[in-house]
Amino acid sequence: MDNNDIRLEKTVLCAQKTALDESCEQPIEKDFVLPDYFPDIFRVLKCFVTPSAESHSINGGRLSYDVSALIRVWYLEENNNRIHCIEQSVSYSKTSDIDSDVTDPDVMIEPVCDYVNCRVVNSRRLDIRGSLSVRIRVTGSQLSELITDAEGGGIELRKNMLTYPARRLTAAKRITLIEELELSNSKPQIGAVLSSACTVIQKEHKMIAGKLITKGDAEVSLLYSCIDGQGEESVESMKFSLPFSQIIDIDGIDDTFTATVDIRASECEIIPRAEDSSTAECEIVLLVRCTAIKYDTALAVTDAFSTAYETELEKLSACEMETAAEFDDTAEAQTVLSKADEGIACVYSCTAQCSSVTARFDNDSGKVNVSGNISFRLLGRSSDGSPLYIEKDTAFDKALSADGADEDCALDICAEVTSCSYRLTSDDTADAQAIIGLKGKALRSGSGEAVTEIKLLTDKPKERRDSCCVKLCRCGADDDIWDIAKRYSTSVSAILESNDLTETSAVSEMLLIPIV
Repeated sequence: MDNNDIRLEKTVLCAQKTALDESCEQPIEKDFVLPDYFPDIFRVLKCFVTPSAESHSINGGRLSYDVSALIRVWYLEENNNRIHCIEQSVSYSKTSDIDSDVTDPDVMIEPVCDYVNCRVVNSRRLDIRGSLSVRIRVTGSQLSELITDAEGGGIELRKNMLTYPARRLTAAKRITLIEELELSNSKPQIGAVLSSACTVIQKEHKMIAGKLITKGDAEVSLLYSCIDGQGEESVESMKFSLPFSQIIDIDGIDDTFTATVDIRASECEIIPRAEDSSTAECEIVLLVRCTAIKYDTALAVTDAFSTAYETELEKLSACEMETAAEFDDTAEAQTVLSKADEGIACVYSCTAQCSSVTARFDNDSGKVNVSGNISFRLLGRSSDGSPLYIEKDTAFDKALSADGADEDCALDICAEVTSCSYRLTSDDTADAQAIIGLKGKALRSGSGEAVTEIKLLTDKPKERRDSCCVKLCRCGADDDIWDIAKRYSTSVSAILESNDLTETSAVSEMLLIPIV
C-alpha cells in the first residue's frame, strides 16, 4: 500500500432523518340542510367538529393524505325537550413534498379543530364555518457509514465505544374492532346517539420473529337521548371497555429490537339496531404506528488527523436522543360551571378536554413547567326542565421535577385528561374538577459524534518550519495528549513513549514532543 493512500474500515449506521415536519390549515365551510325526517330547528345547543386522519400514501417525493371532519350539531325543536343530533362528514385531500432519500418512512398526521361557528340560516338550514390545523411529520432511515479503523498516510485516530442504531424498521396498520353492545336492564333504550368517543389504553407489546404483538383496551364512552322511567325526555351516559390484541407483520424484527408503538382511535361509531334499541353495534378504527430499532456497539473513530497531510473530516451524530429525565405525574384543574338565569337541576354528562399544552425548562428552579388549557363541557337539565349546555375554559400548570435535564433538552410531554368529576352545589351550580395525566421525557442530543469520511489532502503536505526533532510543551492538568499531538502533528504513542506515560490525560508538567 502506498504511504499516501489510506485504507478505511467501516460499519453501517441507520440514522433517523426528518423528511417532513410542517403544519397547515384547512378551512371548514359546510352548508348544513336538515333531512326531511328531522324537526325544525328552534335552538342550537352546540356544534362539534371531530377531525381524524383517514389514510396516506407516499409516491416518490410526494406524500398524499386524507383528513376527515365529523360535524355534529345538537339542537332543540320548539316546545320539546328532546335533544336532536345531526351529523355530516367532510373529507379533504392534501399533498406535500418530502425528502425522497429516506427509507422506511413513519408518517404521523395529527388534525386538530381550531374553532367552529354555527349560524342558523333558517329553521332547516345551518351555516358551518371553522378551521383545522394539521400537523404532519415524516421520519425515516438514512444509511451512513461509521469509520472503525484507518491505516496509511500517517493517519492518527481517536476512538470511543459508541452505541448506535444499526437497523430501523417501521410498520403501520389500520385495525377495525366491531362489537355488539347490550344495555343493562337498568339503562333506558337508546333513542339517538348524541356522541361517542374512544380512548386507547396501551398495555404491552412483545416481539417474535417477523411479528410484533400489541395489546390494549379501547375505552368507549357513549351519550344518547332516551325516555326515562318517568316518561320524560332525558339523556344517558355509558362507558365500556373493549380489549384487543393484534399481530403486526414486520420483516426482520425479533426480540433484539427496541420497539415503540403508537395507537390512536381514528373513528368510533355506535349504531343502535333498528329491531332492538337496547342493543347497538360499535365499530372502532385504530391507527397503529410501530418503530423498532436494533442497537449495536463499535469502537468508532471520533477524531482523526494526519502527521503528513492536511485532513478533511466528515462527522455526524451517531447516537439517538438520550433520555435525561422521565415524567409521570398529574395536574388538577377546577372551575365552577353555571349559566345566567338557569340553575343546574341535573347533570347528564360532564367531560373535559386538554389543549394548547406547552412545556419549558426553568433554570431557576431546575424544573419543567407544563401549562395548558382545559375545556369543561357539561350537558344537563335546567331548573325549568329544558336541556342546557355549558362550556368553560380554565388554565392549568404544573412544575415537574426534572433531575438530569437542562435547558438544552428537548421536551416531549403528553397531557391527557384521565378523569373528570363534578358536584352540584346548593346554589344550582356545578363544581367541576379534572385530573390531567402528564407523561413524557426530556431528551438530550446524543454525545456520540463519529467520523464518517476521512480525506487526505495529498496536495497539501504539512510543512516543517524548523529542523528540530523534539520540542518542549508545558501542559496543564486538564490538557489532553490527543489535543497536544494534533496541535504538533505528531503521534499520541510517540508522546507517551518519550515521556514514560500510560494515560492520555496530561499532567501539569513539561512534555517532550517528538516530531514525526
